[in-house]
Amino acid sequence: METELKEQKELVLKRVPPGDRWVFADGSQKNIYPSLTDALEGWYQTNGDTNFYIEARKGTVEIIRQEEVDIPVKRFSLYGED
Repeated sequence: METELKEQKELVLKRVPPGDRWVFADGSQKNIYPSLTDALEGWYQTNGDTNFYIEARKGTVEIIRQEEVDIPVKRFSLYGED
């Protein structure tokens, strides 16, 4: 079987109004960080991720998770591959 990398965005931080306050989206920590920089540092210290995708209008921060998935190889009996 062949494998390929599957990428999926995962929400990790979300903004809590009013202002620039942030929390972990999964609720694993109850801290409310007073700025985006503090929240990114908190996530880095906890999980080690350094590549973030920020959507300012939505108030979200996401990361990309990658996993290897098996791709079945299609074989054709017509050509004697079976």
